[in-house]
Amino acid sequence: MIPLTLAAVPASVVMRGNAEALVTGVTIDSRTAGPGDLFVAIRGGIDFIESAVENGALAVVVEEEQIDRALATDIPNVLMTFSSMRCLQFLGDVTATASAATRVGVTGSTGKTSTKDAIAHLVGGQRRTVAALEGHNNELGYPLTLTRLEPDTEVIVCELAMRGKGQIAELCALASPDIGVITNVGVAHIELLGSQEAIAEAKAEITNGLREGGTAVIPFAEPLLDPFLPDDITIVTFGDEAGADVQLVDRRIDPTGQDLTYLVHGELLSLRTNLIGRHHARNLAAALAVCVVLGLDLGDVAARAADIPQQRWRGETSMLPGGVEVVNDAYNANPASMEAALRLLGELPADGRKIAVLGLMAELGSEAERYHREVGALAARSGVDIVIAVGDLARAYLDGAGSSVDGRWVATADEAVDRLAEIVRTGDRVLVKGSRSAGLETIPELLAERLEAGA
Repeated sequence: MIPLTLAAVPASVVMRGNAEALVTGVTIDSRTAGPGDLFVAIRGGIDFIESAVENGALAVVVEEEQIDRALATDIPNVLMTFSSMRCLQFLGDVTATASAATRVGVTGSTGKTSTKDAIAHLVGGQRRTVAALEGHNNELGYPLTLTRLEPDTEVIVCELAMRGKGQIAELCALASPDIGVITNVGVAHIELLGSQEAIAEAKAEITNGLREGGTAVIPFAEPLLDPFLPDDITIVTFGDEAGADVQLVDRRIDPTGQDLTYLVHGELLSLRTNLIGRHHARNLAAALAVCVVLGLDLGDVAARAADIPQQRWRGETSMLPGGVEVVNDAYNANPASMEAALRLLGELPADGRKIAVLGLMAELGSEAERYHREVGALAARSGVDIVIAVGDLARAYLDGAGSSVDGRWVATADEAVDRLAEIVRTGDRVLVKGSRSAGLETIPELLAERLEAGA
């Protein structure tokens, strides 16, 4: 963080303590508090102010109605605010304003986190880079990311999520990006927004929220975005279609990664990446476009693509006892990410069978059953041998898949583990995917325990 005194903390007043003490970090989680940190008590955070100080926090910020409780403690530095949320957001804004770092914002229906991580890793080889932590993409996480800016930070990569119209615009109002990336426009959150056109309009808020002279990195030939793009920005496109500024022209996949070739503003660029699947190849095209805008050496960028980190439950692959391979992609799911995961399952060779354990896709509105049937049909076309559908809505996967796959239905994740333990054998590859509300992320670990016990 760019240090500031307690007296300079916005939207607050020092009620007790040393107003000149320097804040060097911000947290809303008492468990992560450390020396120099300002603990901002959000919602029920008042219950943890003493714990935060015990863990090293320099000071706490509480709302006016909680101030008597805070002053009754032995905490040496106590600040009062009219709104802890606003105080945190203003802290992010103040820190961003004090920094000369280039701001990159990433949004989209799918692939936000993967693309954000890829950008941060590729850029990090040539620029001092800060990137959003997992889940730091909303009205709390976005300003927390901004407070992590250091005096020498050159690039900050933020993730911007939305669940309704105007939310991305509000985040951009805190700190406008210099480069705004839209990974795609799908149907995630269509239950809340009503149509794919409305989703495109909400995603395009990032392009309208750019700083003067900003650049938008968007999918090539995406007509849904066209009505909502401002005229006064630079646009760089990516995709696998001819005409994209960064075009994926060749892809060769194997079990440990893929070899990719891109046409970048007319010049060929080849690289090897540990990320597998066409969706990752497209995400990397977006990341390369950002690197081009930043003026990076693309040879060095290509070399760094070999070891891009992946976050938990986002395509994690592990070999279980008995030679069963499991891909844990259960962090979230929507029709586009389901398609990507199933196509990858079908694309990779397996010594045994290909098994898909599929939980529901949330927030799809009145057409949810249709989307689930379509995913089931895709599973059949992709060469999946067995589909285990988990939960009531997931029955529609089996309706879509029809008789061309061995379809099985279970009510819970625990029952899915039971069924898998009965049927898996050496050489099988198992995909586990669903929305977080389906609760499938523990299946690989539980299955491993069952297979180990039965060995």
